[in-house]
Amino acid sequence: MFRILSIFFTLIILCSSVEAEDTFTLHGQIQFNDDGEGNGGSDVWGYTTPAGEDYAIMGILEGVVIIRAEDLAIIDTILGPMQGDPYYHRDIKTFDHYAYVVSENTGTNEGMQIIDMSGLPESVELVGTYSYNEHVRSHNMSIDAARGFAYICGQTYEGFRVVDINNPENPDDIYFVYTEQIHDVFARQDTVYVAEGWRGTFSIHDLSNKNNPELLARVEIPYNGYVHNIWSSEDGKYVVTTEETEPMTVKIWSVEDLENIHVVGEYLGDNLVAHNAQVIGTRIFISHYTYGMVIIDFSDPTDPVESAHFDTFPQHDDPSPPWLGNWGVFQYTENGYVYGSDLDGLFTVMKYQKGLENGVIYGDVNEDQIVNAMDLAFLVIVVLTDQVLTEAQWTRADLNFDEVINIMDIFHLTELINNY
Repeated sequence: MFRILSIFFTLIILCSSVEAEDTFTLHGQIQFNDDGEGNGGSDVWGYTTPAGEDYAIMGILEGVVIIRAEDLAIIDTILGPMQGDPYYHRDIKTFDHYAYVVSENTGTNEGMQIIDMSGLPESVELVGTYSYNEHVRSHNMSIDAARGFAYICGQTYEGFRVVDINNPENPDDIYFVYTEQIHDVFARQDTVYVAEGWRGTFSIHDLSNKNNPELLARVEIPYNGYVHNIWSSEDGKYVVTTEETEPMTVKIWSVEDLENIHVVGEYLGDNLVAHNAQVIGTRIFISHYTYGMVIIDFSDPTDPVESAHFDTFPQHDDPSPPWLGNWGVFQYTENGYVYGSDLDGLFTVMKYQKGLENGVIYGDVNEDQIVNAMDLAFLVIVVLTDQVLTEAQWTRADLNFDEVINIMDIFHLTELINNY
């Protein structure tokens, strides 16, 4: 008995702790210029160098700015067009060591800008621009990095262009897909998802054959607002949509059966209007206007839970319009950073660590909202003494879900804590 206790208390000493919720803490902020009326900031994206350094690329009043996340050093600003759009919309995506930027504006460096970032950390370089005929404006784009194709929303909001960027500095226009209306597009592994604005629908397309795309499904959203953006889960089983209309929810759709696409979960922040939603793993990252930056745990898609929140616009949580607060969010970094961009030019860097799934704190046997060495000590005593647990404690202690509390649960708990 003494030997067993010695082994387990040695494990306890080696263990760290697991927080119940995601941790989301401010790393730093930079305020860029606005136009005097609170406009200038737009989208934000990111890039990680081969050396592992994370950089943000944010749309600002004058163009796009490249910022090192660790110390918020401004590397350079690439000037962009500034005429014709009072909100200075810019959308940014990356492929290889290039950033691609589209804009609703005309003027300096108009069209899709191509920025070579291979010179980081010292410099970046605008190596060219691309447009199809005289179509220099676009609201949004997506890049299927696995295939090397960009999908660019058309200037007239009627569909999207298919552009080959496998030769990154010399894009090649392939095809145009007509959708009647379009606001946003998301592409992965030859599947393209389209948010179709006031048409009140979203659509899913197979682009395996770039010259002969296939419409797989079009879904009408009942009592819809403006269908603003769409993003797929990494496994392709779900899509998330926003409608940018008070009080329309962020919706989680099951798309496993294309003949039976349906809503399984919904969420909406306190300001009642969400902008964009993006998915990584079991988390949805939302730019939520005056409510700020939000992270949703949808490990159970039928029961989405707000797992973290940071208010970039603390003045109020009034619904939009007028459009105020957090416009863009980016979470695909290598070092735990999350970027936010506000309409007034505020750039935010957060540090993020994922917590447990769906608010169920497995391993929290003593029910103190954190999983640590105290829970392991408690569980050792339970196993050695056959101590009776409450139903809630039993659920948290049965870590291998075999309906028995024994030494295997102790090992699972030890592994859980050490992995965090």
